[in-house]
Amino acid sequence: MANLIPSLNAHRYLKATMTACSWKAGWRSLLLRAYVDPPEVEELTTVPTADQLIVLVTGGSCDIEKRCGRRWEKAHYEPGHVGMTGPGREATLRWRSQTPHSTLQLHLPAATIREMTRELSNSHAHAPEMPTKLISEDPLVRQLMLGLADAMAGGASDLYAQAAGDMLAAHLLVRHCQYRMPRLPPRDEFRLRRVNTFMRESLDVPLSLAQMAEHACVSRFHFLRIFKQAYGETPFKHLTRLRMEEAQRRLRCSRESITEIAVSCGYDNPTHFAAAFRRTFGVAPSAYRQVNR
Repeated sequence: MANLIPSLNAHRYLKATMTACSWKAGWRSLLLRAYVDPPEVEELTTVPTADQLIVLVTGGSCDIEKRCGRRWEKAHYEPGHVGMTGPGREATLRWRSQTPHSTLQLHLPAATIREMTRELSNSHAHAPEMPTKLISEDPLVRQLMLGLADAMAGGASDLYAQAAGDMLAAHLLVRHCQYRMPRLPPRDEFRLRRVNTFMRESLDVPLSLAQMAEHACVSRFHFLRIFKQAYGETPFKHLTRLRMEEAQRRLRCSRESITEIAVSCGYDNPTHFAAAFRRTFGVAPSAYRQVNR
């Protein structure tokens, strides 16, 4: 671990042109950068940092190889593909294409991963080995990173970055590390099933934390703790995701206007609805409907 470098300096070892940086936008909860990579690189060894690196291809394509010991692992990168390098790991890469390609590179702090491990386990458990993958198709990671890029460009505060970083950490632990959270007592599982049903039946109306906790028949503090332990996200993030999934379904299957769908999913302001939908899925509701009808 002595040779780890700060993530903030990682760009100095890349053969790419940086086009955006969240540090300059005032974010400190995580580090997100946009790059344009050259069409061809004969060999490049990334430097190890203490943080989890996630790379999302956002434009162009290339044939890429990664050396694992003496062998080269091959993949074809296109927009939406995700690569990951775990903390303390380095990767030797080479790629070739006809044109430059663009990427988003996110450094998720080790401290965020440690804290999320504690929250999910409700103890001081150590974080498991984080994922290192040349290629992965993960729609949630893609959506979160595109949403972060839009938020950075729009001047969102660091609170947005912190919330997204927490969600990313929880998702990586559960989905990619097969991190097994301790089971809740059956009584709490029953309470959460009731609340989840309550949320699904109330997508069109505002819900407060107090209302949800009351429906679960527990205090707000206890409700927050068991909900995050069970779902890996806060109740409001979960409710937003349910609303966006319902909006997706209605855009595909109904003839309702976008304004009507917004209201049915709890948004009185269609502009706010469109912004939330784009943060979640990376496209505007109208564009999603056009492609999926």
